Formats: sequence, structure tokens, C-alpha cells
Amino acid sequence: MTISPKPNLQLIYVSDIERSTHFYKTLFNAEPVFLSPRYVAFSADTVGNALFAIWSGGKKPDLSVARFSEIGVGLPSNEEVDVLFEKWKKIPDLKVLQEPITEVFGRTFLVQDPDGHVIRVAPQDSA
Repeated sequence: MTISPKPNLQLIYVSDIERSTHFYKTLFNAEPVFLSPRYVAFSADTVGNALFAIWSGGKKPDLSVARFSEIGVGLPSNEEVDVLFEKWKKIPDLKVLQEPITEVFGRTFLVQDPDGHVIRVAPQDSA
């Protein structure tokens, strides 16, 4: 048997599962596909093969520790990046780290969730 693993789960640790569930439901405008007292998963693609999950059962996030990864949200166009920024900046618990700018890969902006996780929105990479 040949196994060809592909990443299909992005899991982040959160300090308050209820607060983070509400936050990501609002941010993604979506209901979780799996809900438990310490683990909540959202579909991360249109066919349900990839998940974005939050977990409060592990070590709590330490805001004093520098973060070297980002949660990526890819959109079809630069215009949609700007439209989403205007919508998201109205979300109360969302901290804007960087307003939209143009990088070599297109328009992008950075926001932060209540536990300090950085979320980058940018155009999708072409295959």
C-alpha cells in the first residue's frame, strides 16, 4: 500500500472555545461541521476534505510568544480581498494588524484573533 499524505487539517490552540467558536463563525460566516466541548471544526474547502479546527484541550496560547505562522484565507481576486477587509474590520473582536497593501502576490491584509493568531487574506495561488 502506498500512502501519499496531504495536509488537510489546520488546528490552532485557543484559550476559550466558546469565544473562539463565535469569533470564527462570524469571521467565516459558517457553522462548524463538528462541535464538541473542546474541539470545533469548520470546513476549509468546498468539498469538505480540508478542515480548520480550534482546540482548547492543549496548552493555552501564550500571547508573549512570537508567532511564526499564519492562517491563510485565499480569495479569487484582489478586489475580493479589499471587499472582505471592509466587511471584517467591523467585527468587534478582530484586531487589524495591517490594512490592505499590494505585495508581489497581490493585495493582502493581516488581522488577529482573540488568542493572537495572525490571519492573512490574499489572492489564491494559481496552480
